[in-house]
Amino acid sequence: MKFKRSAVVLTAIMMMCASGCANSEKNENADKADKIEKSNSSAVTTTVANTVTMPEPIPVPEGGWTDETIKDVIYINGKKLEFPCTIDDLGDGFEIEPNEEADKEMKEDGSAVYHLNYCGNFVGFVGMRESDKIYLLDFDAFDSPIENYPDIPFSVNGVTIGTPISEVREIMGKDFSDEKDNGHFNCDFKNFRVSMYDAYNNDKISSIEIFSH
Repeated sequence: MKFKRSAVVLTAIMMMCASGCANSEKNENADKADKIEKSNSSAVTTTVANTVTMPEPIPVPEGGWTDETIKDVIYINGKKLEFPCTIDDLGDGFEIEPNEEADKEMKEDGSAVYHLNYCGNFVGFVGMRESDKIYLLDFDAFDSPIENYPDIPFSVNGVTIGTPISEVREIMGKDFSDEKDNGHFNCDFKNFRVSMYDAYNNDKISSIEIFSH
């Protein structure tokens, strides 16, 4: 009888071990699949972005930045971005994520904020008016390490997400000085505002916002 009980217990233990190994293998396979998916998504984003030629920074205009001169250095997908704009103006790879709550706000208030994706990756927000007019464009790395932020084809005179703060000071000049608020660069123009932030104190730009008045 003792031998029979021992055999039953041993069999149960072996079945539990086998089940545990199977679950462990499933979890490992799921983790691997997730990593592969993220890797592939990152590779696609980088590949698409690398096919776009972005302009080099220009010297700060004599007399400082104006509405016209700053417009000439805001680029997305290799072309100048007129602001306000539409989602089509952003070019290939960019899409607005559908959101029923935002759609409701649009109908009730005439404006709403949506998530903005690039090649399937979340990269920030867009503020919309009249269903198709973008009045707010906000690229933001949020809490994620900047190194993990997608390589997007967007820049303001060469400044993009991940640009070192020291380079921003040199590229953008005194009009975008951060003397009053270290790591925060703002400049108001007649029709819109351009802001660049080091939100996480890592000496790199983590957020760029263009807001149409």
